Amino acid sequence: MALSSGPAGSNPISGKASFSGNSGYQYAIVHQDQKLFLEFRKTDKTERRELAYFVGSGATARSYLISIDGFLYEAPATYYSRPRTWSLSPGYDRYSYPFLTRAIAPACLQCHATGVQPVQGTQNGFQSPPFLESGVGCERCHGPGAAHAASGKSKDIVNPASLPAEQRDSVCAQCHLSGEIRVERAGKSMLDFTASDKLSDYAVAFVRATPGMKVTSHVENLAQSSCSRGSGNRLWCGTCHDPHFVPSPTEKAAWFRSKCETCHAASECQRGENCIGCHMPSSSVIDADHVVYTDHSIPRRSVTRNQKPSADAPLVAFGGAPSDPRDQGLAYAIVALREQNAAYGARAFDLLREAERRNPDDPQTLSYLADLYKTRKDDRNAALLYERLHTVDPTQSSAPMNLGANQMEQGHYEQAIQLFKEALRISPALVLVRLNLAVALVHEGRKAEARSVLEKALEFNPSFKAARDLLDQIR
Repeated sequence: MALSSGPAGSNPISGKASFSGNSGYQYAIVHQDQKLFLEFRKTDKTERRELAYFVGSGATARSYLISIDGFLYEAPATYYSRPRTWSLSPGYDRYSYPFLTRAIAPACLQCHATGVQPVQGTQNGFQSPPFLESGVGCERCHGPGAAHAASGKSKDIVNPASLPAEQRDSVCAQCHLSGEIRVERAGKSMLDFTASDKLSDYAVAFVRATPGMKVTSHVENLAQSSCSRGSGNRLWCGTCHDPHFVPSPTEKAAWFRSKCETCHAASECQRGENCIGCHMPSSSVIDADHVVYTDHSIPRRSVTRNQKPSADAPLVAFGGAPSDPRDQGLAYAIVALREQNAAYGARAFDLLREAERRNPDDPQTLSYLADLYKTRKDDRNAALLYERLHTVDPTQSSAPMNLGANQMEQGHYEQAIQLFKEALRISPALVLVRLNLAVALVHEGRKAEARSVLEKALEFNPSFKAARDLLDQIR
């Protein structure tokens, strides 16, 4: 965990440094002047972006972040440790071009770094540096340490093992339970979570009723195991894992066998010393290529774990955590929009309409319900919700983005320009907003400003043909 983030140039990785992507794009990793760069090309022209930071210890994989004007985005290149090769980042095989605009939100960075410094009012803007300490620090699991540092007494620091079961498990689950989607409670932020809190007070993780194995599904898989269900609340992550010590490859089998034997007699199995070889096999996952992860469901016999669940499999709150129509509706809406899942979209629409009736000023409810109205071609109701969202929470980019489009359709270009600029202050990589802004600026006779806007759009997406065509027309 201490190696899970840092400046990209400080910890370079060897391995095959070039690979192919979709639509004929070629990628290469270049080390130069103690910095790391990603190069990509399809024809003779080569584009280059600096890889500013890494996330991931490298035990399984390591991904990289691009910084543009202090805003962080995931790079399309990831290093995979087992095959010792570079390839497209998880999920990037769906894009036919180098996708450079996947925003890194503070909650994402929180699980890889210490002292995250987000810029308030933005989606993915950070101060410099974006985090104060590389890796996961002691306080993530032990809570504030000032009193302990002053006294040296164990009573002045949190020991997760001594906490009640739900708080104890929350320490690990804050980063190792993502589920299908995790929804923050109304008015809560995971950035405020600290050891000894209950995770369920801050967020609820929704899992599919028939889950496949994912990169961060350790907690939900363990909960499915007979070992966990038979132990009451005694079995937890710390039963087998010591966060301060990792056994060497030669010690691994004996180390984990000794953990198994705290509950199981050695005479129960005559197959050898390696319990996890049979009962915690490594398996591929459904949300990333080139990697395998340990199956924490501890099957008695080997089972297939990487099958994707059906598209209409219900989303359920992990561990029976309480959830209301808002939480459930947001879960279905986020996954529906991510997967273009019509069944989930229908469920989300009904749930969020009920949530909006209960609390007409919840920003997340207004934002996703407005998006769902848009997908239903109900622009009138969508606009009403975006207007209310713009008043309730001016930090949501969807409101000025869509209201700006409405103003431009009515020929109100100056009003549209102001709204588009507002959206881009929150989330600068909205390239379609940049295109619309450039069109509005041209209508107002501000061609030099439009050129600058389009050039920035092409920095985010060099393959954005509409932006390039308009730029050529202006020139």
